[in-house]
Amino acid sequence: MSDHEQHSYSPSEHHAPAANGWLVIVLIGLVAVLVFKTGTDTWRNRHDYTQRTVTPRGDLAADEAAMVELFEKVSPSVVYVRMKSKGVLQANDGSLAEQEIGSGTGFVWDENGHIITNLHVVRDALFRQGAELEVQLGDSANSTSLQVFTAEFVGAVSKHDIAVLKIAAEPSLLVPITIGSSDDLKVGQTVLAIGNPFRFERTLSTGVIGGLNRSVGTNDGNILAGMIQTDAAINPGNSGGPLLDSAGRLIGVTTAIVSTSGASAGLGFAVPVNNVHQSVELVMHESINNQMPSMGIAILDSETARDNGIPEQLLAGGLVVLYVYPNTPAEAVGLQGCSKHDGRFFLGDQITAINDTKIRTFDDLTLLMQTFKPGQSIQLVVVRAAQQTTVELTLEPRKVLL
Repeated sequence: MSDHEQHSYSPSEHHAPAANGWLVIVLIGLVAVLVFKTGTDTWRNRHDYTQRTVTPRGDLAADEAAMVELFEKVSPSVVYVRMKSKGVLQANDGSLAEQEIGSGTGFVWDENGHIITNLHVVRDALFRQGAELEVQLGDSANSTSLQVFTAEFVGAVSKHDIAVLKIAAEPSLLVPITIGSSDDLKVGQTVLAIGNPFRFERTLSTGVIGGLNRSVGTNDGNILAGMIQTDAAINPGNSGGPLLDSAGRLIGVTTAIVSTSGASAGLGFAVPVNNVHQSVELVMHESINNQMPSMGIAILDSETARDNGIPEQLLAGGLVVLYVYPNTPAEAVGLQGCSKHDGRFFLGDQITAINDTKIRTFDDLTLLMQTFKPGQSIQLVVVRAAQQTTVELTLEPRKVLL
């Protein structure tokens, strides 16, 4: 083979690397164009975006403005009621810590520091060793921070589930609620409830009156008659809060719900304000003028009996026990109150005599109890299910529990 033949090569072998190089250059160029186009499109899109402006709402509708004004006016009167117990939990340093054992709602009654709530909201604190009541005031124009006060229990009326507390607050911090009337309430009128459901403070709910003069049995066996029914949302924590009319006046105290789940199901109940006013006046009078001892019971009156279809002649033989308060002399000896199951009302024990003195009316009981002292033992003649028995109990210092 000649030297010429040894160094010869084909044209295809010479041009293949060059063609590949040009192909790479073309591809790079296409990628660059694509990147450039994407970038310019993005830039163009950004600069084509027109920022939206906020459209002014204008004035609230008349009904909305009225609702806002009403809430702002009344909410400073609404308070948060807490029950605390010491010695239940251990703090990190080994000292005794406080535990919240319950909470609910209340409202300011007057400038003397009286607070109204439900009896069932505070009942556990009344009979538990070391328990304390605490009231947290709502915001007001005269207060820039939360105001919390220890509350004194003044008294309660069981048949209306109303309790009266008292706090040592300056009058300037207190915004008493406006009192209305429950005489002229109508089914269908608008109502509002303000409370602390599930610890959400000062929550507003609205609805209408769905019924009047309802009777409701509570979880603790109490019977509440003459109640206002409403579909305003009432949940655990609302208890003791105000039910208001559209003028912002107190017309009731939200008290109970009827629900299979324990939460609002559109069926709530409130104590009419006339009964609330009556209860407060009675507690105030008793706390000042009556220092007689207590058995720890509430008595069924003729009005409650009538509202629950109980013939008054059944009450003629003696006093029927409506409710037995826990951790009291009456509970210790096993006295039983009234109950309501499946719409039927069952009478509690009937007291016919005390220390051989016959008892027929509440006035008879009041006069007789004034002759006794705390710590004194008395004998009760009690009728239960047509069977008569005698029990002996020791009287305790009186809390105003009527």
